[in-house]
Amino acid sequence: MYVPEHFSLTTEQAVALLSPVRAGDLVTTGPNGLAATFIPMMYVPGDGFGRLLGHVSRVNPQWKDAGEALFIVNGPNDYIDAAWLSRPEAVSVPTWNYVTVHAHGELIVHPEPEWMLQTVRELSLAQGDDTVTTMPEEAVEILLRSIVGVELRITKLVGKAKMSQNKSPEVITQVIEGLAEAGNQEAADWMQEHSLPRAQAKAELVDGIRRQAQSGR
Repeated sequence: MYVPEHFSLTTEQAVALLSPVRAGDLVTTGPNGLAATFIPMMYVPGDGFGRLLGHVSRVNPQWKDAGEALFIVNGPNDYIDAAWLSRPEAVSVPTWNYVTVHAHGELIVHPEPEWMLQTVRELSLAQGDDTVTTMPEEAVEILLRSIVGVELRITKLVGKAKMSQNKSPEVITQVIEGLAEAGNQEAADWMQEHSLPRAQAKAELVDGIRRQAQSGR
């Protein structure tokens, strides 16, 4: 994924988008080419960048594509109206803001019933659902026969947030207001917490350098 430096997420920010359970696209390549399945996966910290645990349907042939894989998770995103980006002295064009994380790694298949049951239970409990814990044994056996466990051992984590960080504080404020009015409070809140402080700090730095240069004349 192409990531300009000013749009790059830190490892901590990328991990936060994965935790504790997020649904995304598991992408693999096999004899039939590329394959992708939208599934929830649970992030587990550990050595390196940690692991992602989940499962796919047993009839889905993608689980046979063990090896190099990619899991893509998307965060807040939305269309950005040109009017939100424009200023009297500079008319802009519309764009799309987004946050995304690409977790690269090795896909390991887990057909072991114990591993699958533990993972399904933990994934459900992370959502506040203890159904799997209280299910009759017969129902659990049927469930486990229908799925295959998968584990992505993350070797590289790439996060990108194209959220108007390179704009002025005034423009970012306009975008935040526009997103809030359009009903996307999640994207507005992300920009309020991350994009606006960064732009304000940059503006203050530039202003300080300008004043220093003027005082030295």
